[in-house]
Amino acid sequence: MKERYFILFTVLFSILAAIISSQLGAMEIHWKELLFMDSIGSKVFFELRIPRILLGILVGGSLAWSGALAQGLFRNPIVDPGLIGITAGCSLFASIAIVLGGFLPFLHTIWSVVIFSFIGGMISCFIIFIFAKAKGKTDIESILLAGIAVNALCFSLIGILSYLASESQLRNLSLWNMGSLGGASWNLLQSFSIFYILPIFVSPFLIKPLNVLILGEREASHLGVSVEILKTLMIVLIGISVGSCISIVGNIGFIGLAVPHIVRLAIGQDYRYLLYASYFLGGGLLCLADAICRVIIAPSEIPVGIVSALLGAPFFLNLILKRKQSL
Repeated sequence: MKERYFILFTVLFSILAAIISSQLGAMEIHWKELLFMDSIGSKVFFELRIPRILLGILVGGSLAWSGALAQGLFRNPIVDPGLIGITAGCSLFASIAIVLGGFLPFLHTIWSVVIFSFIGGMISCFIIFIFAKAKGKTDIESILLAGIAVNALCFSLIGILSYLASESQLRNLSLWNMGSLGGASWNLLQSFSIFYILPIFVSPFLIKPLNVLILGEREASHLGVSVEILKTLMIVLIGISVGSCISIVGNIGFIGLAVPHIVRLAIGQDYRYLLYASYFLGGGLLCLADAICRVIIAPSEIPVGIVSALLGAPFFLNLILKRKQSL
């Protein structure tokens, strides 16, 4: 029963975070202004804040959901989706688009960075998948080792690009790697929303096999789970979900690592509740973190990746300490 109450809590938390976020910003908006669609306040609210709030909830939810899948894949509660190299691939190709944008005019657009970043994530996912396959089986240790190698290669190439970049390009690289929801728009949401709501529709089909996989691959296979198909599907879903998020908002840490772990500490590892609770809690936390970003040094803003880590890390450490004391 407590699991269902916790899911209800995460849903209400996301709604509350969205309401709070809608009221915070560099510009104070009175509710009466919303009645007049041609007013400045109404345009700011409906064209800037609402898309940003929705993007925050969808991206935060997708990252947390991907983290829950990654932790289930490795059967390790402190694994992050970035560990398997997808985030690094997104960052590398986004960096390429930013640096080459100074020489190739057709790359000097926000959409080129988004598209390049998403392609980079998919290429990383494909490389990891190729190296992890051996004799028709997907080896978990090989996934981890391939991810570490891809991370090292991508970040070394990003270092070279940063060295070659101009001052303005270097600033853009730094800002992108710290994450921001500032580019939110209705067009972006329409283009990528399918990737962000994918977890909600896919989760019901993953719950039973993931719960069985907790027992181990051999036991899951004996109980009728197609383990190889499940692992392949999980890698693809993590790649698509994380790639679509990072390509839009840049690097945002902590959410994919800590949120599923927090949920697991609160209600256990039953995937009937873990996937959904992670999605809504992750969305609410990122939305709330973004609201703080917009007001802490208004009218400027702090990158949301910094704030999400600053808010979440102490809370995460506190949960771990409480768990140690209870052992």
